[in-house]
Amino acid sequence: MRWKNCFLAAVLLPFFIACAAVGQQEGKLSQPIVCSGIPEEALLTQMLTVHGHQLAVTEAGDPQGFPVFYAHGNPGSRLELALLDEDARHFGYRLIAFDRPGIGRSPYIEPYLLKNFAEDLAAVADLKKIVRFGLIGWSSGVPPVIATNYYFPQRVAFTFAISGYTDFSRFPDAKNFMADKGLPGSKLAENHPLAFSLTVWGVRRTDLHRPDFYLQEALEKMPPSDRQMLDSPASACLFIRTQQEGLQQGSDGAVQDLKVQWQYWGFEMNAVKNPIQIVQGEADAFVPQAFGRHLAANLANAQLQLLPGKGHLLLFSADFRQAMFSRARQLQKMQN
Repeated sequence: MRWKNCFLAAVLLPFFIACAAVGQQEGKLSQPIVCSGIPEEALLTQMLTVHGHQLAVTEAGDPQGFPVFYAHGNPGSRLELALLDEDARHFGYRLIAFDRPGIGRSPYIEPYLLKNFAEDLAAVADLKKIVRFGLIGWSSGVPPVIATNYYFPQRVAFTFAISGYTDFSRFPDAKNFMADKGLPGSKLAENHPLAFSLTVWGVRRTDLHRPDFYLQEALEKMPPSDRQMLDSPASACLFIRTQQEGLQQGSDGAVQDLKVQWQYWGFEMNAVKNPIQIVQGEADAFVPQAFGRHLAANLANAQLQLLPGKGHLLLFSADFRQAMFSRARQLQKMQN
């Protein structure tokens, strides 16, 4: 089953989730097999132009609340906001997310570095007349939100970095470390880029056309805590939905996004002075807990929370979401 391990490790890395099923708008996908009987909903999407290119931007939560930008996983999309919507409304937070170029509905451009993400986020905030904001990044969304802290520190009120990567160029032999953990994607991307691109393409085809098989392969890789999160048909649908949306225009965006995160970030982590809340499940099968520890040790002002027995799908837990937003409220009060 060597192919299966490669399939899972190369791109099933950040399986965040969350779009409350994609609606019947133009360009949307029909319900996959695993979503049979699940009511469809859609989040409103704006196409905004920043720095000469377009971004697909979605909002959720409390429209009058304190703004929080969310960075999605890979494969993933802006539609992950549907997972956070209800709790954000309860705690009074306005959520904003955009698909990174080549993912979801944002047209592909290259290169697209972490600095570009930070500049785009600031530009979207300017268009929406937002001065200060919070940040949440999950898995592949972690490097982008840390970069935003580096490039625009004065605008960030708080940051949650959940189940995410560290800077591989500063982690000793990171790619071999990943491969030893059964996650050879980054090593494959470095040594055999064409094979890596084909692997991502294959994952995309399976995700779009055999989501039932795709889900089963993912479940076999997950620890018990993550599998429990996907027990209900609704949760399984959310898990698949956001990834299908993220991969609908092709695999180039996903490949570029991962490669950017698996190289030097363009700045030193200890130059990030803002507080960063790092949360990592100790049983995470897709992003080893050692990366969370490395982030905490190398960022200038980080707080690390390790969760025993927990895996990668932390945002699927209502208890976790409520604790996160409650902590965000505390951090805001400390600044006032």
